[in-house]
Amino acid sequence: MLYGAADWDLPDVADEYIGTYIPVDIEEEIIRTKDFYGALEKYGYPNHHDVLFLGKNKCYSDAHFHDSYAIRRNVFSEYRFETTDEGKFIYDEKGFKYRQITDFLDEYGRGYKEFDDYVSKLIFDGMYSLKNVKVTPGHIELDGVNYSINDDPTFFDTTNVQYWLWSETTSHCALVRNGLNGELHEGVRDEYRIWSPKEEVKAIYPLMFLSSADPLPWFDDLPESQYRLLRNLVYARHGYIFKSADLKAVFSQFTWYEPDPHFSESMLSAEEKAYVKKIQQKEADLKAN
Repeated sequence: MLYGAADWDLPDVADEYIGTYIPVDIEEEIIRTKDFYGALEKYGYPNHHDVLFLGKNKCYSDAHFHDSYAIRRNVFSEYRFETTDEGKFIYDEKGFKYRQITDFLDEYGRGYKEFDDYVSKLIFDGMYSLKNVKVTPGHIELDGVNYSINDDPTFFDTTNVQYWLWSETTSHCALVRNGLNGELHEGVRDEYRIWSPKEEVKAIYPLMFLSSADPLPWFDDLPESQYRLLRNLVYARHGYIFKSADLKAVFSQFTWYEPDPHFSESMLSAEEKAYVKKIQQKEADLKAN
């Protein structure tokens, strides 16, 4: 069947529903795993759209943020809209649900930077308190170097990679998750023109992937050294002044850390003391094995 330009023209969309939408299952997977590329691979195109940009008379999407396309009018006619206490939603013709994350669209009817900003906040919700890291729509600044965020996983090895980044000074770099730490690796291109992270670590960002929503996080499979960081995180939040240079360097990177010369163990709650003991037992078990 041949389609004409009018086949992509939509009837007027109510102003309240104009904006950028994220698939709810992708959103929930990112919150759970902090893995954007993995969420795309698991739930995204071709299962359903990876994003929706809904304008007054056009609706666009983008397959893996590599191939942009418009939604045809006859397909869009099966979409339905819903407003609840949790926000505004679209259900597509297959019943998949999308959440409105902003009512903004640029002059081209897209909201890529706003999408990047929203996803970055899901992934790095605890990183915003790091002094040497700054996240802005479409970009992340690490140690003073500004990188563009690459949503498109095509031609990139995304194993354990939270984001592929690019800057004029370093070309492509991979921000890799190692437990709760972030690692920056330079990228290298193979004979098939696929970018992969180099084995050498360019920079380490301790506790980058802590979640601000979970003050006492628990993980069963962290590197042993990171359990030490989690154990001391409890003390850092109460202003304990560290004697170990490495711990002092790690927690001094957080904006919330305020050394308190009057620190006392009595400042810890019963829950925090139990958490510390649980981690100490985990550390003992790891050493025994």
